[in-house]
Order: sequence, then structure tokens, then C-alpha cells
Amino acid sequence: MNTTPVSDARALRSAAENFDALRGKLPIPGDPHRGPDSVTVAKQISELGKRITALGDEILFRTAIPELDAHTARVISDFAAAVEPAGEVASALGSVAHQLSFLERTEHLRDQPDAMDAREAATLVIGDALGLADASLRDASYSLYATVAAASPPPRQLRAARSRSTTAPLLPAAAPSTVPSTAAAAPSRTTRVR
Repeated sequence: MNTTPVSDARALRSAAENFDALRGKLPIPGDPHRGPDSVTVAKQISELGKRITALGDEILFRTAIPELDAHTARVISDFAAAVEPAGEVASALGSVAHQLSFLERTEHLRDQPDAMDAREAATLVIGDALGLADASLRDASYSLYATVAAASPPPRQLRAARSRSTTAPLLPAAAPSTVPSTAAAAPSRTTRVR
């Protein structure tokens, strides 16, 4: 199976959207409807594992291509760059799961002073770890979206507008335009200020 710039852009965008979806499902400390609990965090870890595996598959699929061109090498690098923040999310969610387990095991000790301090510290760790998970998921998705934007050719309307502009640099034509020739040859509407 061969890759093309369009299929690569779709795969990068899909990976970014998957990280955004995970980010939207993160528990929120103090929220009665989306507070952290062990089952929700375990599901998040499982889903994240699938997303990391998908990144690895995208990298493996492209590195197996016999003759790598510069575009494919760049796409491999783009997918690989998302693995680091995804790993940070896994670590953060693992910390949340660990602290939630501690809180569940010490529930019966919650009124004892020593346990109260430890439980409060665990709650703070959970909040910090979920904040880190949120930031890392954002970093992963934003980097993937940025590579899609950089790799995708600008829309035809933007190319046409830039070609009429007296200040914007001309963009190379990516494909034949479907704009009628009379519209393409319209005079510039730039006016001079005196």
C-alpha cells in the first residue's frame, strides 16, 4: 500500500482528532459528573494504549517502504514526535490510577489525622497529573494538526487571492484551477493612497 500526501494528511489529522477526543474525556477533579474514578481512568489508559499502538503502526507502515522519499521521512518524524507527549499522558494517567487506588484502600482511615494528610496529598497529585495529561494530549494533537497544515496545499481560493495580491508572495500552482479564465484575469483592485 502506497502513501500519498493526501492519505498522509488524513492519517495525521485522524491521529490528532483521536487525541482531542481523549482529551475531551479526561476526568475533571471536583466535577461531580466527570470526577476521576478508577474505572474511567482505566478506560482512558486502555484507549490511550490503542492510540499509541496506532502511532507505532503508522510509523512501522512507512518505515517498511523500500525507498523512503523526503515526504515519507517527514511524515514518519511527525508521527514519532507525537509519541513523546502520548507517553507523558500514559505516565500521568498511571499516576492517577495509583493515587485513586490508594484513596480506595484508605477510605476506612479517612478520619485519622495521618491518613487525612496522605489522602489530601494524593488528591493534589491526581489534580496535577490530570493537568499534565491534558497539556500533553493538547501538545500531541496540536503538533499533528500543525504538520497537517504545513503539509497540505492551501485551498484554491487562498491561492487565487494571493495571486491577485500585490504584497503576498506567489504560491506555486498545485493543481489546475477550476476558476473560469475571465475571473483569473480580472484586474487588480489595489488602490494607491496619496
